[in-house]
Amino acid sequence: MMLDRIRPLGVLGVVWLQAASILLAACAQASPTPTQTPVSDIRGSPPSGLTFTATAASTVEPALTPTPSPTLIPYVSPDWFEDDILYEIFVRSYADSDGNGVGDLKGITGRLDYIQSLGVDTLWLMPVYPSPSDHGYDVADYLDINPDYGSMKDFKELVAAVHARDMRIIIDFVPSHLSNQNSLFQNAYQNPDSEYSDWFVWLNDAHTSYAGFADNEEMPRFNHYNPDVVAYLSDAALHWLDLDRDGDYSDGVDGFRVDNITFPPREFLVALRQAIKQANPDALLLGEAWVHNPSDLSQFFPDQFDALFDFPLYELMQGSQDTNGDGMLAGKGLPILITSLFEAEAQRFPAEAIPLRFLSNHDTNRIANELGADPARQRLAASLLASLPGPVMLYYGEEIGMPGQKGGAPYYDNYRREPMDWYTQEDGPDQTSWFMQPDRWNKPADGISVEEQENQPDSLLNYYRTVLEIRHSTPALTHGDLSLLELEVSSPGGWGFVRSKDGQSLAAVYNFSANPIDVTIKEFPFTSEALKDLLSGRVYPGTASGEPYTLTLLPASAIWLVESQP
Repeated sequence: MMLDRIRPLGVLGVVWLQAASILLAACAQASPTPTQTPVSDIRGSPPSGLTFTATAASTVEPALTPTPSPTLIPYVSPDWFEDDILYEIFVRSYADSDGNGVGDLKGITGRLDYIQSLGVDTLWLMPVYPSPSDHGYDVADYLDINPDYGSMKDFKELVAAVHARDMRIIIDFVPSHLSNQNSLFQNAYQNPDSEYSDWFVWLNDAHTSYAGFADNEEMPRFNHYNPDVVAYLSDAALHWLDLDRDGDYSDGVDGFRVDNITFPPREFLVALRQAIKQANPDALLLGEAWVHNPSDLSQFFPDQFDALFDFPLYELMQGSQDTNGDGMLAGKGLPILITSLFEAEAQRFPAEAIPLRFLSNHDTNRIANELGADPARQRLAASLLASLPGPVMLYYGEEIGMPGQKGGAPYYDNYRREPMDWYTQEDGPDQTSWFMQPDRWNKPADGISVEEQENQPDSLLNYYRTVLEIRHSTPALTHGDLSLLELEVSSPGGWGFVRSKDGQSLAAVYNFSANPIDVTIKEFPFTSEALKDLLSGRVYPGTASGEPYTLTLLPASAIWLVESQP
């Protein structure tokens, strides 16, 4: 990144900071309810000696008359994301267009037919910026493309191709820290007189020791209490929303997955939202807050993010991200906990809030490992995800059952991010090969590749396609309200709900246990002479609304019942 590409704070930047300050003052006057967790409890206190002061604004002469308070952008989340299917892609591992073994942007463009065949609405690309690491979360230049992945021209072509299919694309945005190879940090390191001196959190006066993300010296933390940092990062985000800088946001990304939002202070996140929403109100802000309960998540919604990853649900369904077989989908735990979680979210989240449901990502062990590669449980996971309200997310390779879990030094999470397995022999057009360690999880002719599953009607790949197509074509599953069912079960493991929209209802019932169970819906939610399970095609006798209805579910199975003509 060239230093002369940095924009000064400017008048607009001052307005953003004023807006944030006003909101914070209002929040400070309101007493939190007893059930709220103070923000400081989950984010920590501001770094010692740092305050959120507008250094650039401080040179402005005070007005003789009071300045009107800036208006905060109304909290309206993008309706296009409310029921989306999001697909997370690690560019390095996905598809290699030039045969050098590293995935690239052209490779993704060439695989859009496949992606769309899954029912995907929106792509999420992990960091695309220049970076010294494989993962890219230490950004060396916020305004450019990693040369391993191609060029800005390639990126624009991908965005245009995605939009031409009526799909959307979001990218990772990393505001909490950057790379120690970034020219901004390099200019300030060992240089207290640098114009970027106050952009980082230093631990000594010589600027040779500094705070890093997770104590990692390769990722220096930004000083978000410096308004120049706020303005710089906001401007970097706007760059990707409007790639041609012509005021036409159709050529840019549709939003951001914002990394590590539990570190930056609230003031910064409010200001970032203001900047993005002022430019493009329809842009998505999806935050990663790895917290454990709805109360903590809710604090990021009203003035900061449209959507948040539902980590409490992930932890309930999959357990620890580093331990396999300890979640509900593996048969551990009581399903009543899911009911309690959904009820808590309904109470804590504002009406506009969008929780994003997911069952794995690039920081977790993959579903196949979590569930011991059990085919029935992998299908159970797919059916559960496809039936949940709000947007849902797939991690690339999840649809074919790719395994992967955290390994030892020096590769660690690379084992969770292995090359997408396109072919039986892991060799062919677009196949990446950047990480092919002998102890990797994915191997040739293991039954886990697109080629091996594409033409197998009963494959996991085609099961994912089926359940996601049913989701898209069933209004009750895309926009329907959710009501939890009261069940009587012959043994623990049963759980279910009904979703309804425009006169259509669907009752989804699950058995998370390793045993067959009888499940009685105490008050059946709709009347029908015949019922059809959309997952199996089986027809069941109907019943009247309000009557008890009993089903037998196989171990690790699901039934989706709708009204059917006899």
